[in-house]
Amino acid sequence: MKLFRSSTTALALATVVVLAAPAGAADFYNGKVVSIYVGSGAGGGFDTYARAVGRHIASHIPGKPTIKVQNRPGAGGRGNANLVYNSDPQDGTVIGALGPWLALEPLWGQSGVQFDPPKFKWLLSLGREVSTCVFFNKSGVTDIKALIKKGKGEGLAMGASGPTSAMASDAFLLRNALDLKINVIVGFKGSRRAFMAAEKGELDGNCGLWYSSVQSQYIGPVKEGRANLTLQLGLKPHPKLKNVPFLYDVAKLPDLDRKAMDLVFTQMELARPYVAGPKVPTDRVNTLRKAFIDMSKDSAFLATAKKLKLDIDVVSGGEIQDLLAKAYAQPKEVVARARKLIER
Repeated sequence: MKLFRSSTTALALATVVVLAAPAGAADFYNGKVVSIYVGSGAGGGFDTYARAVGRHIASHIPGKPTIKVQNRPGAGGRGNANLVYNSDPQDGTVIGALGPWLALEPLWGQSGVQFDPPKFKWLLSLGREVSTCVFFNKSGVTDIKALIKKGKGEGLAMGASGPTSAMASDAFLLRNALDLKINVIVGFKGSRRAFMAAEKGELDGNCGLWYSSVQSQYIGPVKEGRANLTLQLGLKPHPKLKNVPFLYDVAKLPDLDRKAMDLVFTQMELARPYVAGPKVPTDRVNTLRKAFIDMSKDSAFLATAKKLKLDIDVVSGGEIQDLLAKAYAQPKEVVARARKLIER
């Protein structure tokens, strides 16, 4: 498995933007506690990535601070993002592990948003993703034809943490684009809880399960033949999922719908992001960015990622800023259609 696929921009970031830690960084971080707050529950994909980071990032921060990974689930991660942006210390001792859907929430007019995504200090994302739908056999959904048939018949029940999480937006998108009957039950504390509910038969299945999480957390029932990878969604299909139907290949979509979906799927390109608050001093932001880049190339970290079956595909903070600039510059009709497609 290829664990590190660095882009030219990411390499440039590592070698040009921050060649050395700013003077005084070791003095500041020595003896400090750096908290990584995860906006979802324990055991899911974001938590797994963050705990891998927590094991290795300290050795790349001057002064080698103590790292504590803590979960702050709820509201699809919005509460955690609000705290990192507004209430947590703005001195470089707090890192937010965010759900990437949060980067687009202002475009959707989501209530409860108390942050401006472009103003976060984006440190890095450890992955790009493809989203999948997983259904257990007991649901009767064994392939894409069965999914559409049941969706147009008695309907499907799916789960999500919050109404704008990837699990929810993917389900809403399928419902609205393909005219399916899908009931999304929100309030699950992370993807693992929703997956367990489907395994028990309380749900038909779940969409918005990213491939890295599937292979590290949920592949067992698929390998055992009890569940099926039914569909993949994103800007492009995953090379390891050649036998799983890709949405753009199985659905004939109007041009506006395709552009709107591309906007929604922007989140897949910054799938595992880490941020600092908007007022963190630039020198400490640079220290943290360099630490993440250095860690992402560290053989010890990559060995941990391999053991946990985590794909590492680095997207630099600068790349994330460019992606958000492009997303927020989309024509009004594209944004309006995207909002309609993921409307609850």
